[in-house]
Amino acid sequence: MKKLLLTALITSMLLLPVSTIALADHEEAPVQAPTQVQDFRPGDMPAGMGPCEAMAPALHGMVLAMMNHDAQTFDRGDGELAWECLYNTLSLYGQLDSRSEVQEDVLYFPVETAQDYAAALDVVLGELSPLPEELTDRLTYDRTQGAYQAVCGCDSLSQIQVRDVRSTDQGLQLTGALVYIVENQDLAQFQATLQPRDNMFGYAITELKLV
Repeated sequence: MKKLLLTALITSMLLLPVSTIALADHEEAPVQAPTQVQDFRPGDMPAGMGPCEAMAPALHGMVLAMMNHDAQTFDRGDGELAWECLYNTLSLYGQLDSRSEVQEDVLYFPVETAQDYAAALDVVLGELSPLPEELTDRLTYDRTQGAYQAVCGCDSLSQIQVRDVRSTDQGLQLTGALVYIVENQDLAQFQATLQPRDNMFGYAITELKLV
């Protein structure tokens, strides 16, 4: 089932416009045990999909957050950066997940979905620091519905382009850029290391640097 969700995510790529709606006062989500994935081997993605395609949403969200924080290397100990990476990935691509629902440019998704996307960032949702105040106008947890709320994002003028893939002792090393497609101009260049994981995406980004 999660492989089918990922296939729909990558092949649809229809992004909704940015909303200016402010979300309600936030609450912290309850810590839940990671969802078990059945019949899923590390690195085993949907048929016909390579790691570059599968990990493009996570790479996109992470590079945008690192540019915003002026960070050269992704540091999982930086709670604000980790949360912004997760928010970016969910707000840009979460509407394509069948477990999510969009109402007036606000995306509602269960904790399980947030856990799946966090896993692609090599982050454990329940171990993150509290949601930073800087994001609470865009991302909150609604305890009555047992779901997160996120303002839908749009970055349809840029895309991740992977230009080189190499197998190393640390995993797959990707070199590429976030490209402004209107002028075919690099906004940021990156190097990322992927390792196989037993998650929805089949991999996790264990290292990411802007170069």
